[in-house]
Amino acid sequence: MVGVGGRSKACDNCKRRRVKCDLSKPQCARCIKARLQCGGPRGIAIIQYGRGITTQSDDSDPARSSALETIATAPANIQQPVPEIHPGLSLSQDETFTAFTLLHFLPTSGVLGVAPGTITTKSFLALATTYFGIKRQDSAITQFGLKRYSDALGAVHSALEESISSPTFDLLEAIMVMSLIESLVSDRENGWINHARGLERLFEMRGPEAMASLPCLMILERTRPSLIFAGLILRKPTIMSNIEWKRDPWCLHPERVDSLKLMFDILADCPSLFVLRDKLSSYPDEETRMTAARSLSEEFQRVVASLDSWGERFASDPSHTPVEIPAVRTTPITEDEGGTLRSAWSTVFRYRSLYHANAMAMYNATTILALRFSDSIHVGSESPFERHIRKRRMSEAALSICRSVEYHQQELWGEQGSFALLFPLRMAYDGLSEEEPTVGAWLQSVIHDISAGKQGLWRSAKSLLEIGR
Repeated sequence: MVGVGGRSKACDNCKRRRVKCDLSKPQCARCIKARLQCGGPRGIAIIQYGRGITTQSDDSDPARSSALETIATAPANIQQPVPEIHPGLSLSQDETFTAFTLLHFLPTSGVLGVAPGTITTKSFLALATTYFGIKRQDSAITQFGLKRYSDALGAVHSALEESISSPTFDLLEAIMVMSLIESLVSDRENGWINHARGLERLFEMRGPEAMASLPCLMILERTRPSLIFAGLILRKPTIMSNIEWKRDPWCLHPERVDSLKLMFDILADCPSLFVLRDKLSSYPDEETRMTAARSLSEEFQRVVASLDSWGERFASDPSHTPVEIPAVRTTPITEDEGGTLRSAWSTVFRYRSLYHANAMAMYNATTILALRFSDSIHVGSESPFERHIRKRRMSEAALSICRSVEYHQQELWGEQGSFALLFPLRMAYDGLSEEEPTVGAWLQSVIHDISAGKQGLWRSAKSLLEIGR
């Protein structure tokens, strides 16, 4: 038609940045240069799906049965809507929901593979419909999205029963999307945890080498944090701590090994430390317990050394240092020992990108986790000076997280900025709330606003301060 431009085939990042895309697959050159996750040029299938072999389920496979029980029997804490709502939903409406979600929910993540006829399509349309309904405060559309969630959960259930030892890429990506929906609409603390543990079992069935293709690797990169967080909360080890899971999936794409990936390598070692710590009280005599405690302390010191090394490497690049600007009006007011009122911090951080902000937030959160862990094992004597240094370092890490909140919650990042803040916010609260109760109350209000949709939209944040207690 004369005067009407054709639909751009540029990838979503280039289209949003209004630059020319070279249409390279699987990633365009501009996205590689800008270190953005590229979904490739727009087309019928954005990410090519691998086809797994399916057959009748074998009930003798305990790993698959466990994954099925964990994921498929974990419905969201929602009231099941009736299927008659919006029975004639048109394709144009689905496109509207999808475009809205990609723009506002996932603006910097590249495009999910939503090829027609896949379980991921069902899952993503459930996410897009629910998200659109919530943001527009349209209860009918929201309920229809939740109905789609229920249908997609049924499709996942069927696929789990049919899969053999190697679950398909489609199934893995669908479960990843289902976990996002659970975090979005459910305030149950175990909803997303069930999805994460089930997904980890499916990864284990595939093996690390089978996750080396770019589409599978991107799924692993997006979900690995949740798998580690679930292990921390449940006090159970994660396969992500195994050396082969830190190495093999990246063997074909070493360029994707970055600072944030290496930080999660360190964090992945922490769940097993808590498992070993909790076993200390079960030893029958003091000598055995102290021997185990000293061994645990050595393991802990290795984690701290890795953290310190990571921090030094990251800080050695001047571009990683954030710019400081005057603090915003919502900064909490504290009272010093002399009774003088002052802002808890005078400046906030502006990072080069959300990636850099996330890396520093995770570093500070992991630092707090490690320092609090050291308080719980009580090995050897500690001088008052050493205790003072540890507490000061913990406070500095917590305040650094607080000073990044405003940057993370910029509208530019959609819901991703607030999502990346959830674990750091919990760690900041643990590290600072007793010493600075005013800042602790402020952190509670930030978490409440994320749960209520005032800043970000993650109902799972409602239980953030209770989980793992």
